Amino acid sequence: MTYMHFRTVVALLAAVAAGCGPQAVSDLPSPVTSCLALKAPEQGITTSSPAKVSLFFTVDTCAGEPVPGLTADAFELSEDGARVSQLESQQTIQPRSQRYRMNSLLMLDMSGSILKSGQFPALREAAGRYATQVLGQGDGQRLAVMTFDGRERPSLVADFTADEPGVQHALDSLLMAECQTGAECAGFSDHRTCSGNRCVDDSTNLNGAVVAGIDALELRLKVDDGVQYKDAALVVFTDGSDQASRVTEASALARVHGSAVKVFTVGLGTEVDARALVAFGKDGDFPVAQADQLRAAFESVAARVTGAANRSYLLDYCSPRRSGKHTLRVAATVQTKAGPMTGAFSGEFDATGFSSGCSLQ
Repeated sequence: MTYMHFRTVVALLAAVAAGCGPQAVSDLPSPVTSCLALKAPEQGITTSSPAKVSLFFTVDTCAGEPVPGLTADAFELSEDGARVSQLESQQTIQPRSQRYRMNSLLMLDMSGSILKSGQFPALREAAGRYATQVLGQGDGQRLAVMTFDGRERPSLVADFTADEPGVQHALDSLLMAECQTGAECAGFSDHRTCSGNRCVDDSTNLNGAVVAGIDALELRLKVDDGVQYKDAALVVFTDGSDQASRVTEASALARVHGSAVKVFTVGLGTEVDARALVAFGKDGDFPVAQADQLRAAFESVAARVTGAANRSYLLDYCSPRRSGKHTLRVAATVQTKAGPMTGAFSGEFDATGFSSGCSLQ
């Protein structure tokens, strides 16, 4: 599905917030529309005394596009096949739950070509726009920035943070001159050279940057223990192709497709390895011909990343069950101009020890 199609879907879903309520829910999607996919991680259903049931889940179209902004009216609950009353259960749906965090990493090509061409200021502006758009979503987002050239490892510019001014300051630091001549970079042990006032390795370690980015995000998911449910997105920008041959393309592709990390690519100009960027960008690739198109490309990626975060929901309700194991089914229906989009999720919870007196206030 194209980005423009995604924007159309989101626009249609806005009808829900405008008061267009759902119709009857069906397990089968309408033959003229897409269906919805409701998913929950392992142990997505939790319980607490006296009878509270909570479910963290995500909503996408069956084509894989995130569905943000749904309200409680779009959902119907049932236990063991019997509908649960919204009023009696005090049902609440909270979008962008505090239990969820999206970690994204901008990986920016700072090899000789982007600097010598004079196009880096446009890249800096586009990256800054990405930071504004993503971190403006609130506490559920964290952003880091790394740069790469021909060296073995990328350089950390900004560690994972929710501080947008700090990220903007870090990006500004990349505009500061480090050198005027190659001789000024000669003291570096890795024999860097002066390109566009920066000391860099003129080669491009694109494959290694992709692998390093996924490694950093997977580590972040492991150590970020304060949040129960986490997601990660790698955004790779380049204006060329892998030249360093430090990591094979096959190894990088295996890492991409063997990881749960979302990967997006942005390629600038005619010298990019378009085939590789399509292969790496399993969640979206955005080629642009001119530097002045970079902002729109990064805004498109930011919309995908924030949409992935905003498709997360936390359901809380008070169950009437008092013992035993039961099946919870959550069905969603969204109205579009083309017809209803429907889907459902089922999971099991244990009501042992439940009692009266449950309140979500």
